[in-house]
Amino acid sequence: MKKRIAACLSAFLLCGLCAGCGGNAEKAYSVDDYRTAMEFRDGFKILQLADLHLGIESDLKKQLNLVTYTIEKTDPDLIVLTGDNFMYASKAIVDNLMRTLNTACKAQVEKHPDRLTKFAITYGNHDNQGDYPRYYCNTAVKKYAAKDGEEVAQSKFAAFIDYEDDNLFGLTNYFIDLVDDRAKSTAEVDVKYRVHILDSNTYAFTGVKYGYDVIREEQLIHAQNIYQNATADKEYIGICFYHIPFVEYAEAKLQYENAENPALIGQGEWREPVLYPHVNNGSYAMLRAANISAFIAGHNHRNYGDILYNAQSSSLTDKAIFSFGVKSTNQLYHDTDMIGYKLITLRDGMSQAEFLSIENINENFENVIDGGEYYA
Repeated sequence: MKKRIAACLSAFLLCGLCAGCGGNAEKAYSVDDYRTAMEFRDGFKILQLADLHLGIESDLKKQLNLVTYTIEKTDPDLIVLTGDNFMYASKAIVDNLMRTLNTACKAQVEKHPDRLTKFAITYGNHDNQGDYPRYYCNTAVKKYAAKDGEEVAQSKFAAFIDYEDDNLFGLTNYFIDLVDDRAKSTAEVDVKYRVHILDSNTYAFTGVKYGYDVIREEQLIHAQNIYQNATADKEYIGICFYHIPFVEYAEAKLQYENAENPALIGQGEWREPVLYPHVNNGSYAMLRAANISAFIAGHNHRNYGDILYNAQSSSLTDKAIFSFGVKSTNQLYHDTDMIGYKLITLRDGMSQAEFLSIENINENFENVIDGGEYYA
């Protein structure tokens, strides 16, 4: 759907209309075409970098050095950028970030030859506001994507899949299975965790003004198809990284703020209202039904932390972990004492009940605030 979206957006900018936009034929890919896998280990670490906002006015060397430094000191298995990676950027800036991430992953593999380090990317509402075509960021990251098992030989470490001619809205709708042995077939493999990388899109015209867009219905159905059809094993824990938080995040924030003891249901700093889509289209409910129980967003620069949503419920299916990333650079609006990163550690043998607990949040969801020192 990418070409049709681009054509529609261009027409809208020219004449204020989207209706009747045409485009190239779209192709339906199988669920397996969006799947990549990494071998899991107890203590598998995911580093989230949020809202870099790299642009033509950035001191690019300084910002990229911080990205490299953060990766070096955290030793992650997987790095996920959750959108607004760019704002008013050039092709050269996009290329530089992708090359920096790939080089940092290669250095990690050389440091830890017994395991891979890869990077994954999704987008926010600002990434397409640059001097390049809509699909350029995907083209840039695809240069560093290799087939499973060929990463080291090719020195390409992007965990990234997308198709310019597919029939899904958005630019990222892929998933990473963390498995016992990625050489096994999808019928045999033991999936420990499934990591969805999902595009929450940009803006939508409401008839009066623009608001933040929603995750579209075909993307949500795609996520449910992944759960039903990707592997025989469905007893895994699902995690979703995306950019614009659900409407339900505001409810979770209220639960946290109104709790008699907030520390029993969450952690973090919440200094601004949740900036969510213009309408609640049921995204959370549909993704929760797709066996996703943790949602890690970016977008809000002055909120970070992790809340156990509906912590008092007796039903696991009512619960979820809602997380905000830590803004990872000083670009665009920010609080100096709220710059850093999130590091999530995944444990082997963890049940859904153990995962959806304040003990797991406290022990394995780490929000590190140290960026202010770097910029001082």
